[in-house]
This record gives sequence, structure tokens and C-alpha cells, in this order.
Amino acid sequence: MSITRRRGQGQRLLRLIRLLQEDVLDSVTLAATLQCTQQEIQRDLRLLRTEGWNVQETPKRPKRYFLAPEDTEEPDPVRSVVTHALLRMLHHHAPTPSHVYHRAALELSETLPERLREVTLLSEPHGDTPRILETLAAAWCWGQAVGFTYCKPGETPKRGMGDIVYMEVNRTNLDWYVFMRRRGEKRVKTFHLSRFTDAVRLPNEPSPDIPFNPRHELDGAWGIVGGGDTCTITLRFAPEALPWVTHRQWPGQLTAKLEGEHYLLTVQAPLNHQHLPVEVMAWIRGWGPRVEVISPDWVRALWLAEARELLVRYGRI
Repeated sequence: MSITRRRGQGQRLLRLIRLLQEDVLDSVTLAATLQCTQQEIQRDLRLLRTEGWNVQETPKRPKRYFLAPEDTEEPDPVRSVVTHALLRMLHHHAPTPSHVYHRAALELSETLPERLREVTLLSEPHGDTPRILETLAAAWCWGQAVGFTYCKPGETPKRGMGDIVYMEVNRTNLDWYVFMRRRGEKRVKTFHLSRFTDAVRLPNEPSPDIPFNPRHELDGAWGIVGGGDTCTITLRFAPEALPWVTHRQWPGQLTAKLEGEHYLLTVQAPLNHQHLPVEVMAWIRGWGPRVEVISPDWVRALWLAEARELLVRYGRI
């Protein structure tokens, strides 16, 4: 091989390394970007692996390649199982059509032992990174305000400007939510990612320091409503519900004890903007006649009113 050819291959390898560090790409795209053949790409990939580079590939065809970070330590079993559970939730239950999202999941999966990695089965994304997700994520990471348009169900879209303090996948419906304070307002509010119709990052508008404690705001939440106003609800579960209600700590749980054959549970329930414990009430409905609302009186009245409405609407035999 001539010196010129070796120099050309060396420069191509350096560019290939940078590409694989930045994205997950197939051999067709790599060949087109580096202006060479797919055979040369495959030869370069083999050379990189021989030289110790951690070149990984996706399981399904067409195979796509990326460089995974090196990790020489033996994986901790508990951490590996927790990581696998997170991947299952993020990738399979809250899928996002994003190559960036997919790349992050792939890199995380490379920390797993082979036995767990084989069953993770990360499927290829269909589509590009949602621009709004990318914009909001960048605004949060870099501490910048966003201009946005948001549309609640049944309402017309509204424009605004705000500062993001938190983003997470909700544990109830496994959708993305954004926690943001609108400019000119005092409270941090919750926004469903899918209801943003537009978002623009404002680099010249740095976000102020906004106190937000996820543990305080969200750990007691049953869904997306947390922090703020709450009420204390006492419930009495029938004996047949005990195997399913006594085995765990519920969000916002204050006390729990057996009362004869019944189970008495007290929870702190967050209230929505209409001063109603809508998320806890939805959970209570799921128990049907196997639970009774004891207090407060106004929540018991709501619960009984819904039961009567059910009879009025559907009580015909």
C-alpha cells in the first residue's frame, strides 16, 4: 500500500471514529459520508475492533454501528437488573421515534451482562428526533427559556414563555412530562409533551434559579399532580381486597393498619387546580365495592355521588 493510500485510510478512520461517536449509522450512510465503498467501511470496522475500539452494532438489519464507551469493570448484578428495567420502561413502554433516544438506550444496554443484553431487544426507531423534545431538552440542559405553543384538550392553542425545571417519564401512563414555570407566574406547572405544538429555545434568555425538589413535588404524587395543596383521605378495604392492598407502600401513604377483618389506609392526596383529588379518586374507583371512603366527608360525598350516578345511568337489569 502506498504512503498516500495509507494516509487516506488513516484520515478516513479518524473521521469514521468521530461519526461513530456521534451517531448510530449504517454502512450505506457511512460509505456515502466518507466517499468510499461499503466493503471499505466493513474493513475499517474490523480494523477498529482489532485495535481495541468498542464498535457495537444493532441486532436488526440493516445493521447500524456506533462506538460504545469502555467499561472494564464487572457489572454489578443489582445495578444491571435495575438498568434493564429502566430500558424496558423507556424503550418498550414509552417509545420515542428518535435515533438520539435510541443511541442513548443502546449505550446504556452495553453496560449490561450478555445474558441480559440478549433479551433487551431494542428495536429500530421509525423517524427522527421530535424537534420539540430536542428543543425542550436542550433548554433544560443549558438553562435557557423557551417560547412555546401549548394546546390543552378542547381548547385553542396558547403561546407562552417559560423556564423548564424538570422532565420525566410519568410512572402512571409512561408519557413524557415537562415541569415548567411560565414567565410572569409563580408556580411550576406540569405540561404533557405531546400537547406542545411548537417550541423555540431562547439562548439570550437565561433561566433563573427556580427551587424545585422532585422528591417533595412528585414522590407523593399518584400521577402528574404533586406538591401544592393536599387532603388526607381515609379508606377502609374489605377482607377480599387485603391480599392486593397490604403488600406495598402506596404513594402518599401516612398510616396503615388492620381493623378486625378490614384494612384501614390513610393517604395524603394531591389536589388539582379545581381542588379535587382526581388521581386518587381514579385509583379508588378501581377497587369497586371493595373499598369505602371514610373521610373527609366531602370526598366521601363525591365517591357516593359517582356510585349513585352509575346506578342511574347503567342500573337497568
